[in-house]
Amino acid sequence: MKKTFHFFFSMKFAIGILIVLAAACIVGSVIPQGETMLWYAQTYSERMAGAVMLFGLNDIFHSLWFVILTIILCLNLLGCNLVHLPSLWKRTRNFMDPSYIPEVPAEPIGRMEGEEKVHALFSTLHFRKIHKFSEEGIRQAGQSETIYSLRNLCGIWGAWLTHLGMLIIIAGFALGQMTKSEETVYGVPGQTKAFEEGRYELAIDDFETILREDDTVEQYTASLSVTDTKTGQSGSGEASVNHPLSLFGYKLYQNSTGYAATLHVEKAGEEIQTTLLCAGEYTVVEDLPDLVITLAAFYPDYVPDASGKPMTASPRMDNPAYLYRLYYQERVLGMNVLTGDEVITVEDYTFRFSDPQQYTLIQIKRDPFTWLAGLGGLIILLALLLAFYVRMEELWAVPDSDGSWKIYARSRKGGAEYLERVKERCKDSADAHQT
Repeated sequence: MKKTFHFFFSMKFAIGILIVLAAACIVGSVIPQGETMLWYAQTYSERMAGAVMLFGLNDIFHSLWFVILTIILCLNLLGCNLVHLPSLWKRTRNFMDPSYIPEVPAEPIGRMEGEEKVHALFSTLHFRKIHKFSEEGIRQAGQSETIYSLRNLCGIWGAWLTHLGMLIIIAGFALGQMTKSEETVYGVPGQTKAFEEGRYELAIDDFETILREDDTVEQYTASLSVTDTKTGQSGSGEASVNHPLSLFGYKLYQNSTGYAATLHVEKAGEEIQTTLLCAGEYTVVEDLPDLVITLAAFYPDYVPDASGKPMTASPRMDNPAYLYRLYYQERVLGMNVLTGDEVITVEDYTFRFSDPQQYTLIQIKRDPFTWLAGLGGLIILLALLLAFYVRMEELWAVPDSDGSWKIYARSRKGGAEYLERVKERCKDSADAHQT
């Protein structure tokens, strides 16, 4: 039972779980997620599709086994920290206790003549707190016995803090997935859209596309305002690609864009309906619901390609054109491209498009535990610095019967490099003494 307990909270077990989770993540990136059984059968095979659905490979990151493995990893990390915390704390207290006598390494790495040079060695290697052991084994100043010092004691906490940081990141991500909200709204300047079930209103004040000299897009920027409908408080700012706007605990991302145009419907020469349509949207004629028109696509600088298909020569509004589809009782009545002042006429009805403009699609996200994952990341960064760059180092000077001092050194991480430094200092001191 004790062996099982220690194995469950061991590093070997944690590495095994991490390997399985990493393999699952690779599978999740290779197999398209969220598709149907039919899609997997057509793409792979019936047997492969059955395996995908059976093991939840169509939605790996929300599958029961993936969640269970993540929970087990969290328990392992938590257990590792709890199991090792008492011994780590005891070691820290021991090193800080003046009565603690550390075990001296078996072999010295050098010799020095005179206590003054020993103190100079400690100073050169940046050991500040120097202790002397009396015959009774108590660290006391002013006695010429064993001299000892250590530095960078906090380095022994690196591995422990790494586990803690990983645990906090996983907890922050999991809690964020359970509590986050995400939705998208789109519109043109001047429109106001509600989100979070009407609690907030998003006003699109302006939208700008910045082009380079070669007509390629440099940046999309949306000027936005958000109002809390309950309190009346509001805030505004700009959201651009890779630069989200933060308001009321939400992040507003400039996610996408497209074109919209105003549809005018006339009957017997009188305008009866005006509707703003984004590309891909449709509307029904209000007094004839069987008649439906769709703005299928928009071309700011329309030209036909070699095969006659519509395309745009540039993103500039030099020759705007509208691709429409007209349906009557769910059957296609007509489809064509309108340019300039061209209209569509169906009996007494006339359709025309005007005022083309770009709309912006804003993705609105709220994750109340982002800060927790960020905290875990900072802890891991600190832990790695402690583990790799703040190594605990020990140094002894023990008097010998001939009056010289034997020098001992130890570092549990990066020890070879540290020992070489101490040897060099001892050699330089010996060479100076012979000279």
